[in-house]
Amino acid sequence: MISIILLLLFIFSALSVPVCEGVISGLYLFGTKVFPGLFISFILTGMLVRILEYKGTKNAVILVLAGLMTGFPNGAYICSWYKKNNPDSRLADRLAGLINIPSPAFLISYVYITILERKISLLIFLIVTYLPVILCSVIVLLKYNDKPSDEKMLSKKLDFRKAFKMFEESVNASIETALKLGVYIMLFSVIISIIQHFPVKGIISELITCPLEISNGLYIIKQSRLLYLTDLSAIMLLDAFGGICIIMQTRCVCTHYISIKKYIYQKIILCIVTQIILLLAYVLKLL
Repeated sequence: MISIILLLLFIFSALSVPVCEGVISGLYLFGTKVFPGLFISFILTGMLVRILEYKGTKNAVILVLAGLMTGFPNGAYICSWYKKNNPDSRLADRLAGLINIPSPAFLISYVYITILERKISLLIFLIVTYLPVILCSVIVLLKYNDKPSDEKMLSKKLDFRKAFKMFEESVNASIETALKLGVYIMLFSVIISIIQHFPVKGIISELITCPLEISNGLYIIKQSRLLYLTDLSAIMLLDAFGGICIIMQTRCVCTHYISIKKYIYQKIILCIVTQIILLLAYVLKLL
């Protein structure tokens, strides 16, 4: 381990320019694009899971809806919480990779407006993105859904003092988690910056850097000027997969409650279904 750390220190010292550029790029991305919306969603998600736990609610539909609304990596975090409180359930392990997707705010403000530049209908874009998630999630819910909780547990009252305590716990946990995710974003921005300084350019460099981090990867796809359908297919594929950085973030927030191997398998399934839906939309001339 010491030798690996010394080697990394040598590499970062020798490549100080791309490392500094990557750090600046990562800090800018995290500070202006990721943290503002992510921090609030973390607090709200933390409040949600604590209230559900307090009420004893096991409604899996809430997991899917919360995952669709809150974005990376809250979908997996919610599944992790569910698995923690229901250790015998197989639902969370089968659902984490499906509902851990970009939030509507990220999809509209960054992907649709900045990357796609409104080239297709917003409604069609959202349908192609979310329909595969909904279809796959419904199949999982039908196969692995747990029995409803005891109705008596749902009548438990939540007073102001308890709610405020939940809010404080959510804020503290959100700060810690957001900072950890910021480190991952900065680290992957450094890796991408180093790769882009190598002599290898073109399609090889793009194939290596695009899957690393979703925000940088989408921008690289936009700059590559591919054919229309190829460009759109690559964007939708990265939206569904999320990138290696998201996998690392998911591992960070889910500790040992979610299997990363199963998570990656679910992501592959979601990518395949997304490409099928995209192809159908193209055949039907909806794009």
